[in-house]
Amino acid sequence: MKLETILAEGVHDADLPAVRRIAEVWSGLLRPSQLASLVADDILGQIVWVIESGGLDESAQITLASTLRELSLLRGPALTPALVARVNNVCRPIFTRFADALTMSPRSLPLPRIRAAHVLFVGPLQDPDDLPSTTAIDYAAALALDPKVERIEIVHSGAISPDMGAYIHGALGSRREGLEVLLVSTLENEDFMADILGRGPCAFHVCGESAYSPAISLLNRLGPTLMFVASDGAPVQYADVYWSYRSRKEVGDLWGGQGAPPAFAANHVQILQVPGRAPPAPEPLSRAGLGLTEDALVIATVGDRLAAEMDEAYITGIELAIRDQPHCVWLVAGELPDYLSDACQQVLGPRFLHIPEPSDLARLLTVVDIYANPFREGGGSSARLAAAAGAAILTLDRGEVAAIAPPDFQGQDTEDYLRRLDALIALPELLAALKGRQAEHFGQIGDQRALLASLQKMVRTAARRYHERGDGLPLSQTVFALPGALAAAS
Repeated sequence: MKLETILAEGVHDADLPAVRRIAEVWSGLLRPSQLASLVADDILGQIVWVIESGGLDESAQITLASTLRELSLLRGPALTPALVARVNNVCRPIFTRFADALTMSPRSLPLPRIRAAHVLFVGPLQDPDDLPSTTAIDYAAALALDPKVERIEIVHSGAISPDMGAYIHGALGSRREGLEVLLVSTLENEDFMADILGRGPCAFHVCGESAYSPAISLLNRLGPTLMFVASDGAPVQYADVYWSYRSRKEVGDLWGGQGAPPAFAANHVQILQVPGRAPPAPEPLSRAGLGLTEDALVIATVGDRLAAEMDEAYITGIELAIRDQPHCVWLVAGELPDYLSDACQQVLGPRFLHIPEPSDLARLLTVVDIYANPFREGGGSSARLAAAAGAAILTLDRGEVAAIAPPDFQGQDTEDYLRRLDALIALPELLAALKGRQAEHFGQIGDQRALLASLQKMVRTAARRYHERGDGLPLSQTVFALPGALAAAS
């Protein structure tokens, strides 16, 4: 069986070009015997073994690791913590050696100069429907609220579409006098790093850049570095400050299980706010136009990769929760395989409403009472739209959506999630209370002035840590030589 056929199993049509690219990359890196031995059921574990086993140069190991992570997001299953640890234990020393090879004198950087200039590494800026892309731009917009900031550079890869350009202009186009905003393409300017350094000291921010980009470890030699951690995956590379909505204890447990050094969790800061302008409240959609009654309780599942993201426990749990509740409707927005859509229709009849390609998702979500997030890492874009539309958000306490939902009503595991769903269906007053709590929480996490205050404090912390590790001495002599001392200094 062709590699492309194996990798494409269960993949959304829109993701097929990315899968074909991964198949092409792997075909060029792996030996014929390795390609022939790959099987769909254990392909993630087999690629991890190839990364570990030697025979590849370091660049190929990094490429395999990066594309493996991408593939697991596109088609599932998620990489287990043990597999993540094995991959990153190979890659982390490679990045360290790469950064250590830079010959440079210590860079003593004045704090006022650092506060005045910020360089964000954001990866590809795709379109306004791509949460990492908009998050990166909104991160820059939050920094731009500081009147003492004079320069913001957004370092990206790839072309910028007209729609993404319009989003950037909306966030940063009406900037104040005295603020310079630069878009720096790594593809169009091979000397981008030299140009950045030539413009003076700065703080570096990582938000959307590939976890396996060698540039991240290089940044740590050149200045204080902050990293926004949007998922539960442990960072592969060091930063002076990591930040997310999670507590340091939660991060320590999660990242420790994935083999990250203790010094990484020691550098973590918990911040309630996330970068992002709140979506405008959409015009309500008529329920009658969808065949819904006004008293129906609508539970929604939304996604572009639902075939990979909805597992058996989730599907069965939703069906059982609403099967004997005649007022409940399950609305699924996103493509499903025919066999799965037909099976749900057979069980629930007209109370299963499938809209493969909604023309206006924001308006569609105004008919929703409960946004029931599958057990996945993603979902942040549609969850933000659901919150703006007034729905209650139900999710596990992990992944992107957990940053959006009130922390006191998140499922600890599958069973707890489904118990909470049953309670929301049975108790209208609980559902109303959660909707109110969700609206309040959504307003809190979107407070960009509060985010700026946290960013200013974190930049000072990152600058101090950069100075404590010798103003850019090799990481092998500082971070990875004395992890206990680094953690204690935090």
